[in-house]
Amino acid sequence: MPKVKIPRKSTSIDMTAMCDVSFLLLTFFMLTSKFRPAEAVPIDIPNSRSQIKLEGVMTISVAKDGAAFFSITKREDRIALLDRMTIKYPQLKNLTNNQKTAFVGLDMFGFSIADMPQILALNPDQYKAYKQKGIPMDSSNCELGDWILQTRYVDQKMKVAIKGDKTSSIKAIKQVIYALTEKADIHKFNLITTLSGNSATTTTEPTESTETK
Repeated sequence: MPKVKIPRKSTSIDMTAMCDVSFLLLTFFMLTSKFRPAEAVPIDIPNSRSQIKLEGVMTISVAKDGAAFFSITKREDRIALLDRMTIKYPQLKNLTNNQKTAFVGLDMFGFSIADMPQILALNPDQYKAYKQKGIPMDSSNCELGDWILQTRYVDQKMKVAIKGDKTSSIKAIKQVIYALTEKADIHKFNLITTLSGNSATTTTEPTESTETK
C-alpha cells in the first residue's frame, strides 16, 4: 500500500515586530551617538608595551613643532577652570557669554591668554581653519603652569598626562615638565602612548600610560 504523502507548507513568520525593534534601536543609536571631536593638532604618539587606561585626566599635548595644547575631559571642570583663570587673569572678565560657552565646548586648545578673546569669537569654520600657536610655557611666561595649577585646584585628584608626538623635541617636553614640577608642584604624571604593534598610532583618547616620578 503506498504511503500517504503529506503536502508541505511553507512556514510564515510575522516580521513586523522585529522590524519595529530594529528601527527603534537604529533611532536610539543615531540620537545618542557622539562623533569623536577633531583634534586641534594631529599627534603621532610613540609605542609602548604596558597598558594602563586613563580616564578623567588633564592632558598636555606636545605637537611636532613643540607647541603645547591643553585639555580636560569634563565640561563642568572647564567651567570651574575658566572661573579660576578669570581671577588669575582679570582681562578674562570681559569675555562674553558666547565666548565662555565656546571655551567650555573646546576639547583641546593651544593659545595664549592675550589671544583668547579674539579666538573664542571665531565661528566654528574660522576656528577650525585657525592655526593655534600653542600655550606659552617658557620660564618668563609660563601660562601652561597656570592652567595646570588652577585645574588641580578644581579637582585635586585629577590625573595628569603628557601626550607627545614621537618626533617632538626634548626641549619642549622639558618645558612641559618644568610647568608641572616648578609651577604646579606636580611630580607624578603619565606618558600617553599606543600599544606596541597597533597600527593606529594616533588617538584622541588616553589609552596607555607610564607613570613617571
